[in-house]
Amino acid sequence: MSILTKISVMKQIQIFVLLMCISFISWGQTAQYEATFQEFQKHYNDNNGQAVFDMMNPVMQQSISLKTITAVINDYYVNFGKIQSYEFTRRQQLVEVFLVQFERGTQYLLMAANSEGKLTGLLFKPLKKGEPGKLDRNITKMQLPFKGEWFTYWGGDNKRQNYHVAYKPQQGAFDFIVLDKNNKSYERSGTRNEDYYAFGKPIYAVCDAVVYKVHTGVEDNRPTQMNPTEAFGNYVVLATANEEYIFYAHFQKESIKVKEGDVVKKGQYLGDCGNSGNSSEPHLHLHIQDGPNALDDTGARCYFEEVMVNGELKQDYSPVKGDRISMPNE
Repeated sequence: MSILTKISVMKQIQIFVLLMCISFISWGQTAQYEATFQEFQKHYNDNNGQAVFDMMNPVMQQSISLKTITAVINDYYVNFGKIQSYEFTRRQQLVEVFLVQFERGTQYLLMAANSEGKLTGLLFKPLKKGEPGKLDRNITKMQLPFKGEWFTYWGGDNKRQNYHVAYKPQQGAFDFIVLDKNNKSYERSGTRNEDYYAFGKPIYAVCDAVVYKVHTGVEDNRPTQMNPTEAFGNYVVLATANEEYIFYAHFQKESIKVKEGDVVKKGQYLGDCGNSGNSSEPHLHLHIQDGPNALDDTGARCYFEEVMVNGELKQDYSPVKGDRISMPNE
């Protein structure tokens, strides 16, 4: 079975760092950095990852791919919107720190540049760290998002059970696959998506909600290959009356049958499980956040009202790695 390792959005941001020679000696802002920031703002507001990449010096370009830069710029643009204004806060030797006001939030931006104005470092940094989320867990009663028996590949509240816990928005996330009696997730060679038991399986709404966001048009990967530029692939976000935002990722291309603004009922068909985005094999990624921002809001644990777990009925249960789960009476 191939391992479902995915470079998360937050991991991409960590890769997007090449800050050198930082000290804590503060100086005033330089005119060169002001001009560099203005150029960056223009390219960012155009969602132009290529132009941002072209601003970087050769060392940084060799360290970070164009695909990664494009993905990071797009992720921030989608989640925070355009840069509306900025304020220089301090200079730490080669690094200038700006407080940036986006359309949908505020972040620090740390920037380093050489004498030619080429970027040698760039880092978005949250304004506040370590604050508790608005939700510890879901308030709305939820059912499993699929029928039949599925296997919890990632799930739980520690890194051994669930690598997602290291990333604030996804800290309560699950990855679900389908296994056969031999604990394999595919038949035949496993080189085609159609070989995987999860591929094409219908996915359903876990509760009554409004469709907040739909993203389509992403090709399904060949197994073992991933697409970090479109981290969630084809995805759906549902919003509940309790302000829970439920992210479903990696749908099969052209299978999503709901649109933004639709009111859906618990158990309503959304689309089919696929292998799009940063996914190494067909599976369903599911997580809850306390807001719609996939980079800055906080994930919450997800508990299902009734679940069969390894053949035993559990109530108000959050699956953990290794659980075989299904809905009751199936």
